Amino acid sequence: MGGITGATSGKFVLMAATLLFHGRVDNARTLIAIMPGAPHSAIAATLADRIVHRDRVKIGIRAEYLYAPIAAVESDPAAGADLRIGQDILDANPIEIDFPHHELRLLLPCEASHAERGMTAIPVTHQADGSMTVPLTLDAARPTAAVLDLAHATDVTAPIAASALALGHAALKNAVSIRGATPSVGLTAFKDMRVIFDLGHDRIWVAT
Repeated sequence: MGGITGATSGKFVLMAATLLFHGRVDNARTLIAIMPGAPHSAIAATLADRIVHRDRVKIGIRAEYLYAPIAAVESDPAAGADLRIGQDILDANPIEIDFPHHELRLLLPCEASHAERGMTAIPVTHQADGSMTVPLTLDAARPTAAVLDLAHATDVTAPIAASALALGHAALKNAVSIRGATPSVGLTAFKDMRVIFDLGHDRIWVAT
């Protein structure tokens, strides 16, 4: 696939709610898209033809690798990328995203525990309908469950205007709030933060 300006190994370009970067699939350089709002991962048909074992696809980000089964084959998994990483892979593999510096890395369980030290945990609740919610505080009001909408490049949607926003005990200093009936938190609410998405353990960790 063609290159994306600024997308390198370990450096990503944020396009809407998609993180694009150059990684490796079975040791071949590949344009990869991380879409935290996508339920399932997928690979392009041209890439699927070159992979011998789709039940154990080797995916490389910087110096780290993970192995994951990817059953779905699509003509265009995401924004011209040959591989889309969705929630199924993110649930099993914590990933650190440094939004200000456009850097990301995979974390082994032992690395995640070390990296999370000194960070603030935001609890994530998995609902029966498959959605996820996080505790959103508007000014001095009691926390309310807000839908974690990682599929859209929005900050915060709330039914009332607020000058101070927080998720759990983590303040969202530069987040933009728009009016809406259903409280929600989008991917760009974290645009000024270093974040660890550890969705498999029902946590988002943020550096404050």
